[in-house]
Amino acid sequence: MALPANRQARFFVALAISVALLNSTAASPLYTSYRMMWSLGAFTVAFIFAIYAFGTLIALLVLGRLSDRLPDRRLLIILSLGVVIAGALIFGFAGNLPTLMLGRLLAGAGTGGLTGIANAALIELDPKADARANAVLATAVFTGGCALGPMISSAALHFDAWPLHLPFVLIAALALIAILGLATASWQPAPRITDPREATAADDVPAGRYTAFAVAAGALIIAWAVGSTFAGLGVTFVHELLEVHSQAASGVIVAAFQLVAGISQLASQRLDSNRAMVLGTTLIALAILACALAIWITSPLLFVLGTVGSGIGYGAAFVGAAGVVNRIAPADRRATWVSTFYITGYLANALPVLALGFLGDQLGLFGAFLCLTVFIVVGTFVVNGAAKLILAAPRPAR
Repeated sequence: MALPANRQARFFVALAISVALLNSTAASPLYTSYRMMWSLGAFTVAFIFAIYAFGTLIALLVLGRLSDRLPDRRLLIILSLGVVIAGALIFGFAGNLPTLMLGRLLAGAGTGGLTGIANAALIELDPKADARANAVLATAVFTGGCALGPMISSAALHFDAWPLHLPFVLIAALALIAILGLATASWQPAPRITDPREATAADDVPAGRYTAFAVAAGALIIAWAVGSTFAGLGVTFVHELLEVHSQAASGVIVAAFQLVAGISQLASQRLDSNRAMVLGTTLIALAILACALAIWITSPLLFVLGTVGSGIGYGAAFVGAAGVVNRIAPADRRATWVSTFYITGYLANALPVLALGFLGDQLGLFGAFLCLTVFIVVGTFVVNGAAKLILAAPRPAR
C-alpha cells in the first residue's frame, strides 16, 4: 500500500533542520562584538565556537543509535528542538562568558541530536522513498539554514536591531512553531527494513577499507578546518586584518561561504566521488593561498574571491569524501562507518580553530592564518597523493 503524503510532517522536519542550522551559524557575525565588549582573546573566541562542535559530538554519540530503536523519531526531534530553544535563549541573553558558552554547547547538542535523525525521517516519510531526492532536499535545507543565520545577525547589526538578542528570539520562535507542527502532523513512516543482501563495493579498493577511509577523512579534515575557520574567526579576520569596520559586511562574507558551499554540494553530487574530493581539496588550497595574499596586501575583494573559492572547494571535497566512505563501507556496518566519518568531521570543526585561536594570541592573527595556509596546502598534497595511490590503483587479479 502506498504511503500517505506526510506533507505536513516533512515540511516541519525540514523546518526543524533549518532552525537548528540557523542557530548554529547566527552567532558567527557576533563574535567580534563579544571580543570587543568583553576584551576576549582569539583563543577564547575560538573556544566559544568550538564548544558547539563538542556539543554536537556528544549528541551524535548518545542519540544516534537510540533513534533507530524508537518507533517514532518525532520524540527525539522534538526533544532536540527543545534543546535548540534553550541554547538560543541562553546565548541570546547571556551576560557573561560561561553563560555564552553554555548556550553554544546546547546549540551544538540540539543540532547533533536533530540533523541525522531528521534526515532519516525525511526518507521514511517520503511516499517514493527516494534517497537521492531527499539528500538533495536535506542539503538545500541545510544550506539555507547555514546561510540565513549570518545574514539575519548581519541585518540586525546593520540596523542596530538588538543584534545580540533578536536573532535568537526569532530562532526560538521558529523552533517552537516546528515543535507544534510536528506534534499535530500525521506521522506514518515507512517500515524500517534492512536488506541483508545489500552489496558492498569495499573490495573495489585494493589498499583496503581503512586506508581508503583515512584518505576520505583527511579530505574531510581539510574541508571542515577551513569551514570552521570562516565560521568561527572569519569575521574577526575581516574586521581586524582587512580593516573592514562594518561587522554586518563581515558577516555577509561568512554567509556567502555557507551559501556557495551548499550550492557546490548540490552540484558536486554529479561528479565521481574520487574526482570531486581531489578537485575540492585542490581548490581549497588555492583559495586559502589567495586569502593569505589578500590579507598581506589588504585586499577585501581578493579575500571575498578566496572565500567563494573555498566554499566551492569545501562543497566538492565534502561530497566526494562522503561518497568514498559510502562506497567502501561494509553494508552491515555502514551506519557505524558514516558516524565515525562525521565524528572525524566535528573534531576537525573544533580542534583546528582552537589551534588557530591559540596561535592568534601567540603570533598575531596573520601569523595564525599563515599557519592554517601551510597546514591546508601540505595536507592537500598528502591527501591527493594518497588518493591517487589508494583509490585510483588498478584492481588486483584474484
